Amino acid sequence: MFDRLAFSFAAFAAVTLTLDGVRAQSTEPVFYPGTNEGLFLIVTDIHFDPFSDPALVPALDKSPVSGWTAIFKGAAENIKSYGNDASYSLMVSALDAAAAQGMTYDYVLYTGDYLSHHFNDTYQKTAGDNPQGVTSFAIKTTQYVSQLLGDTFGNIPVYGVLGNEDSACGDYQLAPDSAFLEGVGEQWAKLSRQPGGFQAFKQDGFYKVTHPTVPDQDIIALSNVYWAKHYSDACNTNGGDPGKDVMAWLDEQLAETQQAGRKAQLLMHVPPGADARDTARHADKETCEASIHLFWHEHYLTDFLELMYKYAGTVDYTFSGHTHMDGFTVINDASGEPLIANQITASVSPVFGNNPAFVVFLYDRTSGAVKDSATFYLTNLEAAAAGAKPDWQFEYDYRSTYAVPDLSAASRASLAKTLQNDEPLRQRFSNLYAVQSATPEIDPVNWQAYGCALDATSPDAYKACLCSSN
Repeated sequence: MFDRLAFSFAAFAAVTLTLDGVRAQSTEPVFYPGTNEGLFLIVTDIHFDPFSDPALVPALDKSPVSGWTAIFKGAAENIKSYGNDASYSLMVSALDAAAAQGMTYDYVLYTGDYLSHHFNDTYQKTAGDNPQGVTSFAIKTTQYVSQLLGDTFGNIPVYGVLGNEDSACGDYQLAPDSAFLEGVGEQWAKLSRQPGGFQAFKQDGFYKVTHPTVPDQDIIALSNVYWAKHYSDACNTNGGDPGKDVMAWLDEQLAETQQAGRKAQLLMHVPPGADARDTARHADKETCEASIHLFWHEHYLTDFLELMYKYAGTVDYTFSGHTHMDGFTVINDASGEPLIANQITASVSPVFGNNPAFVVFLYDRTSGAVKDSATFYLTNLEAAAAGAKPDWQFEYDYRSTYAVPDLSAASRASLAKTLQNDEPLRQRFSNLYAVQSATPEIDPVNWQAYGCALDATSPDAYKACLCSSN
């Protein structure tokens, strides 16, 4: 099957990706890296919707990935507004805008959700006669997004993880040891420039590579969808506990990294801690405790935190997505001191009402320390959906907006405490959280559900913060 899915990377790289009328104008760079400094880019949760123009789906289904751009360019496919995932036009607009900022990136991170919502059902309705099958189409769609990421930024390394929608089986149904993992892993290994780290990818979707610029540092990428409360193993014909397998593998990798005197950054899709959105939605429950919703099963969260305590000092940063919002969480150590900063990056998909965004990070190439970030967003989504040229603009930089020295766990923890008492800054945070949405997710009524989630990652800490204040 994979011979039919394979495509020529050289031929694909030759495809011109710029979409007329959507490339952002080059601007004065926000960052000018100094000695031993570099930049990396996070663009994530695109949720690419290849069904945006249903008439194209039969041709896409039968075409190799190398032919997809020509199919999209030959159609009158447009950007879609709020409540929709990213069409081809929006995806390429975002990538072109990131490439047009006058900055050189060392690598790209993608923290999950390549595929659109309701992918399987929509495929069945639009594939036409003699369909090639949803597994083939899911693999090709993921490959297409991944290769655009690789080609748009000058063939720098791309490191991705799978999200809850990234499955040939359905939402939260990633199957271990599957054809989907095999088809994606082969391409991702090449995009990483370190194929040796992908030997176990087909098993559960995880891998480990050395950092492309920081000496003595690794990048560990996890398929942590298996830990999510909504995960279903309906398509896992092998049985077992893939979440437990991923946790055991992470333990082994961290032990190896620590013993070698190295550090590691973790990539994952679903962030650790409380799901503030669901918690706020259930605030009418009879008790405060009953309203609390975690992103992961509690035993996986407990096990993960125990690993972070066990290997304290080995991990300083984790990167995630999933919420589609611009946020963070702080993992504290067993004594309550800040240990790890978890970045949650806003999505390109505007399906939840946020404006599409991407983020550039300034970091230290000697230590891996993240010094600052700059967020860019699409300012005119509704107008662009009506035919106007997409207008991508700089939104804010982290360090000056929040008056913090860097993006470390200590700085983020300090910010979390400041936000509890500084109402103007809290309002600013709330607006930035939803990327200037006209319908922000955070308001004064539900703030505590969100505020507590920033630095109370463990179940007990979150309950103490939320319920003592209510």
